[in-house]
Amino acid sequence: MLADWHESSNFVELGSYFTYFINGPYTMKRLLNLIFAAAFATSVASAQEIDLGPSIGVKGTVNTAVPGDGLKTGFAINSLPDFGLTTRILFSPNSGIGMLLDLEMSGYGYLMRPENEDVADDDNSFITRHSYVTVAPSLNLGGLTLGVGISFPTGQTTTEVDGDQSWSPTGTQASPVLDARLGAMIPLYRGKGGEFNMVIRASYMLGGHYTTEIITHPSKLNTSNPQSAGLVVGFNYLFRVLE
Repeated sequence: MLADWHESSNFVELGSYFTYFINGPYTMKRLLNLIFAAAFATSVASAQEIDLGPSIGVKGTVNTAVPGDGLKTGFAINSLPDFGLTTRILFSPNSGIGMLLDLEMSGYGYLMRPENEDVADDDNSFITRHSYVTVAPSLNLGGLTLGVGISFPTGQTTTEVDGDQSWSPTGTQASPVLDARLGAMIPLYRGKGGEFNMVIRASYMLGGHYTTEIITHPSKLNTSNPQSAGLVVGFNYLFRVLE
């Protein structure tokens, strides 16, 4: 009977679903979601304290990859702050050991301009901005945070520094984009209902913004794939949900 079932259309259909899951276009997304959902569920089950609240921060970023010939890259401040929701799960409230999960709207930006200082001006210098929805699990070690961000692109723009013109860069954005994160959460106020914290966090992308060769300067081909690093300074307020 087992052999008959193996030969049935049900088994073939099951095999095709399994093959699609393994080789399909969203395999990495599914795998990451499953891993972090399992880790989060395990953490909640063993938590002694759970805090939840809004977060916001200003981020400055830079492209760490060498740009194409004749171009120079530079630092940019994001036009919109990163904002979202922070969940903290503590296994030992006294020691501050636990996990964080940030769900946020985030961004990366970088400047591209002519390498020749005599030629570069606000008309031929451009800032490219990428916006993402980010899921970021991390370890919380007494206020020191270490984790990874998984970001899914929602848009991108390239604008002259003087703001006169904008373009949509060519190229397919990578999805998801991964970044390593190291930071600190410093309590400024603690009360019975929650706490107000200052957040300082550095991030470094573990790959480029794109999956294909791209143009991030309207007049020149950038033969490298921009890879951003950033620093965010902000705040969160965490309400005590469970203790």
